Amino acid sequence: MVSWKMMSWKLAAVVCTVVFLVLGILIGKFGIPPDLPSWLRGMSIDGDSSLTERLMKEIRADNIEKNLKYFTQKAHIAGSPREEEELVNYIFNEWKSHLDSARIYPYSVLLSYPNASDPNYVAVQLENGTEVDVSAKVEKILNPDQEEDPTVVNPFNAYSLPGTVMGDPVYVNYGTIEDFTYMKRNLSIDLNGTIAIARYGKIYRADKVKHAAEFGCVGMVLYSDPADYAVDSEVRVYPDDWWLPGTGVQRGTVLPRDGDPLTPYYPSIESAFYQKESDSFSVSAIPVTPIGYDDAIKYLRKISGPEANSTWQGGLNVTYRLGPGFIPPYSNSKLKLHVRTYNERRMTHNVIGYIRGEHEPDRYVVLGNHRDAWVFGAVDPSSASAAMMELSRAFGELLKDGWRPRRSIVFCSWGAEEHGLIGSTEWVEELVKILGTRAVAYLNVDIAVEGNTTLMASGTPNLYKLLHESAKKVENPNPDEIANGRKTVFDTWLANDPSDYDPTLPHIGELGSASDYTAFLQIEGIPCIDMSYTYSKTYKLSDYPMYHSAYETFDLVSRLMDRGFKYHQAVARLLGVMTMTLAEKVILDLDCTQYANKLERMVKDIQTHYGPLFEKHGISMDGVVKAIQEFKEAARNLHGRTETVELTNPLEVRRLNDQLMDLERAFIDPLGISGRPWYRHVIFAPSLHDAYGSSSFPGLTDALFDIENDPDQARRWEQIKKEVSVITFIIHSAASTMKGVNDIGGL
Repeated sequence: MVSWKMMSWKLAAVVCTVVFLVLGILIGKFGIPPDLPSWLRGMSIDGDSSLTERLMKEIRADNIEKNLKYFTQKAHIAGSPREEEELVNYIFNEWKSHLDSARIYPYSVLLSYPNASDPNYVAVQLENGTEVDVSAKVEKILNPDQEEDPTVVNPFNAYSLPGTVMGDPVYVNYGTIEDFTYMKRNLSIDLNGTIAIARYGKIYRADKVKHAAEFGCVGMVLYSDPADYAVDSEVRVYPDDWWLPGTGVQRGTVLPRDGDPLTPYYPSIESAFYQKESDSFSVSAIPVTPIGYDDAIKYLRKISGPEANSTWQGGLNVTYRLGPGFIPPYSNSKLKLHVRTYNERRMTHNVIGYIRGEHEPDRYVVLGNHRDAWVFGAVDPSSASAAMMELSRAFGELLKDGWRPRRSIVFCSWGAEEHGLIGSTEWVEELVKILGTRAVAYLNVDIAVEGNTTLMASGTPNLYKLLHESAKKVENPNPDEIANGRKTVFDTWLANDPSDYDPTLPHIGELGSASDYTAFLQIEGIPCIDMSYTYSKTYKLSDYPMYHSAYETFDLVSRLMDRGFKYHQAVARLLGVMTMTLAEKVILDLDCTQYANKLERMVKDIQTHYGPLFEKHGISMDGVVKAIQEFKEAARNLHGRTETVELTNPLEVRRLNDQLMDLERAFIDPLGISGRPWYRHVIFAPSLHDAYGSSSFPGLTDALFDIENDPDQARRWEQIKKEVSVITFIIHSAASTMKGVNDIGGL
């Protein structure tokens, strides 16, 4: 008979066996994670970094050269058959071939042109009515690249008010608001009824015209001074060197705002309501036309009045005087300005190419460049067009081998940028709801190569780190720099242009309104970058010498600026690395902490310059400082969460990426900047008196301008109090977008 003790032991053994078996099953089922499905595993890891290297190797300099030669064969001003038919269809077909799909977006917009049968000109009109010293009406042909192209338009400023005016000449330096104010307040020069002669440079040309009209001038003449465009020597100018010859004339728009003048805030699509021209901002307040410095010297040497100070003296062999009026024997003569520029509704087109994302097709990495040029446009914009077309081809090669990015990539070829950022503005206005929720960033290259010294860039702070790190991956296009130990684009950039806050990082500027990024940033609040290879700062140029002239040809670029097209290749590679990084990393490479640091520096600048004045009027920046500290802490915590997030949890990844992506949008004020509602970004916007430049805290900067001379001090200081309040609120609101999702309810 088996003992009870033995039976108990056996029973216990059976029970233990069963328990362990069940535990083993449970552990196998729930304790050991199963293999992830392939779709989840694929979307939980960053893209293959070796593909970025392959992309860079695929980008060929000789292809970029071929592209540039094609784009610059003929002039292609916006609205012309070459621009709107030949080039549009060419790009469309290329992108249909290389990418997943392509689409053309047409817009009927108001464009501006010179009258070919009645050209604009400047002259001295003698007392008896005879015209002398008549300016050249066309640019002299200096190179075979310019020959036999009847589509080249004569020099003009788009959207100038047409008319013939006469008046005493005055020389107003660069035509900045400070220049005009100095002449009126310090020198007591009466500018009413005069014609202002201003040299190009420093600020946006439309602001020069606006200032002239505000101070009573009846017309304006713009010219490119050798001090700004031929600084080495007037002897070695194009075609012998890259400096502007005296016959060269810079074209350009004087439209005061961006987009189609007849459909402000809305796209120029078929259903659009078009304002009357008389109700729009479609022309300047006074007539204006550009001339070359060979003509400018004829008028400047005859101007009477006090001698301009040394900082106003240009590079012509003449003593610059201010006027008004002419010296004897021309004392009774007048400067005559004859402008027959006209506006006309025409079609312009954007071409958009797509690569569909595999895991997040509704998140768009957007890159673009405008296509239209005032003449041949070998630098602006075709250097970048040629580079972007090669980059799109290189991406297409990856697609052929089965690669597909995590997020979608959108290539944009904009129309009518030169007239006033029209194509890009209309597209953003048309797709405002889609882009507002889906665009990750916009990467702009207006000009790929305007010089061969170093990289130059401007952008929103959340893209600083991406740009810096990407530049470290691109081989230096200059063999001399490599021999000196600077192996990458980053190394030369840092050596030439270090930032003023960190000597280990290159400088990145702020964005104004000089190119197609404007609508993305100012309407939508989308992170943006603009970049180019540029010339040495030691030249102190206002622009590259041939800017918007008929001499901006393929010959200029291929013979004098980038032999071998290695600098073009470097820019295309840099754009490719940034695009690939944004499209392929699981966590978006947008750095909010850089924004916090930038805000701190901006506030310190205000406190340094205006602290005592603010204190005198009972205004404190303490609220702004507190909001920035909250912002800084929220940014630090957000990036901390991105480092610990479980990448296999797609919902958590998406939530964090949305917070990173949406930060820029939090700086948009739907009411816009005070007095300028078409600009809506509270942190960065174009300057009130120079749309090319950028203002930090633009509403506050506008309110502070020349405040000491405003007779209504109480009103101005009330406005400043309001602007400080707006800044405080916007930064606080932006900080809240980076906090945990439960923060709003305190759960």
